[in-house]
Amino acid sequence: MRVLLTNDDGIYADGIKALAAALCQEHEVVIAAPDTERSGAAHSFTMRTPLRMERVTLSKLPNMEAYAINGTPADCVKLALCRLNKPDMVLSGINHGQNLGTDTSYSGTVCAALESALLGVPAMAVSLTGRKFENFDAAARVARDMLAKESGQMLLNINVPDLPYEQIKGVRYAPLANQIYDGAYCEREDPFGAKYFWPAVGMRYAEQDQNSDICCVRAGYVAVTPLILDYTDYAGLAALQKKNVE
Repeated sequence: MRVLLTNDDGIYADGIKALAAALCQEHEVVIAAPDTERSGAAHSFTMRTPLRMERVTLSKLPNMEAYAINGTPADCVKLALCRLNKPDMVLSGINHGQNLGTDTSYSGTVCAALESALLGVPAMAVSLTGRKFENFDAAARVARDMLAKESGQMLLNINVPDLPYEQIKGVRYAPLANQIYDGAYCEREDPFGAKYFWPAVGMRYAEQDQNSDICCVRAGYVAVTPLILDYTDYAGLAALQKKNVE
């Protein structure tokens, strides 16, 4: 299988290199990823700045076909699918941190996979939860397992607990949790007396449904959520369409 890898942490991030190392023995792997970190880029893409795609060499993966692109994760997928040989599958990650619940709306990792699915190529977004990031190899092994088992799915969001592979309890197919970040910004002052603001990423509310992706990961399971491309609220649309005949 020809697999394209991308991410939002940048082409030199540990996560994408671990994923490439785990897949290259069984698959033809190509990397097209941002030249620097683009976390939180969501589904943005570049319109008025030239994109540049540079062939690079990765440490410990000297023979890997890899390209650094000065754009967003979505740019990387769009450009790679246009200019490189078309892959059978796109994997985005391994992200340095969770993409659970409403994180998916902001995530460059998830939206790179979404862009692939929109262009007709099945995709998976893979994230390692927590903050220590000690088990990228385990997350890469999970991704390899899921690629073998679920490659027929169009778009999957996969979150792996930061545990050794042997300690992961299994896989749970789970809905996205409903969570709300507080949206606060801390006001600070630079050495010249000018004010600036820094986002305080705190959680105001997180759903406690035991079936949600957040709770599955907290319990030691890999959480897998199939995502859809159609944002239409069909129940709301049906209610509104009744006005068409009034």
